[in-house]
Amino acid sequence: MRRRAFVVRAAVIAVLLLVTLFPLYWMVLNSFKRTGEFFTDPPTFVPPRLDLKAYQEALQYTGGKGLQDSLIVATSTMILSVGLGSLGAYAVARYKWGGKNFILLLLVIQMLPPVSVALPLFILFDRLKLLDTYQGLIVADTVFNLPYAIWLLQGFFQEIPIEVEEAAMVDGGSRWQVFTRIVLPLSKPGLVAVSFFTFIFAWNEFILAFIFSRSRVTPLTVVIPAMVGSDTILWERVYATSLVAIVPVIILSLVLQRYLVRGLTFGAVKG
Repeated sequence: MRRRAFVVRAAVIAVLLLVTLFPLYWMVLNSFKRTGEFFTDPPTFVPPRLDLKAYQEALQYTGGKGLQDSLIVATSTMILSVGLGSLGAYAVARYKWGGKNFILLLLVIQMLPPVSVALPLFILFDRLKLLDTYQGLIVADTVFNLPYAIWLLQGFFQEIPIEVEEAAMVDGGSRWQVFTRIVLPLSKPGLVAVSFFTFIFAWNEFILAFIFSRSRVTPLTVVIPAMVGSDTILWERVYATSLVAIVPVIILSLVLQRYLVRGLTFGAVKG
C-alpha cells in the first residue's frame, strides 16, 4: 500500500515538473534554432546543432542595450526602495507614525494598478523632462515598490526587542547609531529578501517602461515585444533575449538563497 502511494506521488510530481519545466526547455531549445527550423513538422525536440547566432544578434542590436538599461533601472530602484523603505518602516515600527491604519493604506497603494496612474505620471514627467530617462523610470518604479518595502520591513523591525535599542542608547548611542549599527545588521535577512523582490518587480515591470520609454532608455521588457513586427517575428531573437533576461534573476536568487529562506520566515508575517 505504501509502495503504491509512493508511486502515485512520484508520478504526480513528475507530471507537474514536466508541465512546469517544459516551457523553459522549449525556450532554450528554440533559442538555438535558425529561422527556417521553427515550423518543421514534426517539431524538433532535440537541437541538431548549438547555433549561438541568435544570442550574438540579440546582444549586438537591442538586447545588449536593453540588458544594460534594465540593470540600471532595477538596481537603482532596489537601492532607493530599500533605503527609503527601511527608514519609513522603522518609523512605523517604533514611533507608530501614520496611525494604526497606515500599513493598510500602504497595501492599498501597492494594489493600485500602475496603468491607473500612468496618465498623470506621464503628464508630470513630460513637464519635468523625465520621459525616456533613467530618472523617470527609477522614480516611477520606486513609487510602486516603496509601499511594499515599508510594509514588509516594519515586520522585521518589530521582531527586534526594543530593549536592545534602549540598552544601546543608555550606553550613549544616538537613535541613528542604533538604527545603523544594531537594527539594520539584525534585520539583514529581511533587507536581503526585500532587496530581491523589489529588484524582481522593477526588472519585470512593463506598463510604465512601455509608456515612459522612447529610444534612449529601452529595458528588456520593452525590447522583447518590439521584436514582434506586423509582418515578421524574429523568433530566435525573442527566445534568446528572453533567456538573457532570465539569467540575472537566476544568478541573484542563487547568490541570496540562504538569506531568502530565513528572510521569508522571520518577521515577514507580522503586520
